[in-house]
Amino acid sequence: MAELRKISSELGDIYISERAIVQLCAKVISEQEGLRTPRQARESSGFFSTITQAVKGDGIEVLKENGRLVIKMTLFAVYGTRIHEAAQKAIKEVKARVRELAGLEIDDVLIEITGIVKG
Repeated sequence: MAELRKISSELGDIYISERAIVQLCAKVISEQEGLRTPRQARESSGFFSTITQAVKGDGIEVLKENGRLVIKMTLFAVYGTRIHEAAQKAIKEVKARVRELAGLEIDDVLIEITGIVKG
């Protein structure tokens, strides 16, 4: 994965990688009610685990398109969740946390709900 940001100071250089942003986004999703990354869904789903096997890893991609930074997340919703509300909250939180912790502005967050898992 490539670097997204380089911060230089008198003490040296700091590089923030795409993988670090993916991990940050996965942590944000783990704190959201009603949404799970594929990895989180596999760990807790039991019966539904065969559904979650279709998506490998965290299901999170960081894309740089025409100078824009886009995060694409393939997630699972917990049964009974108001998907639209949970997704809107997750988008706001991902943008805020990445801005706060990595100093990066996210242009767009795309969420694809690929399945339903039990809580």
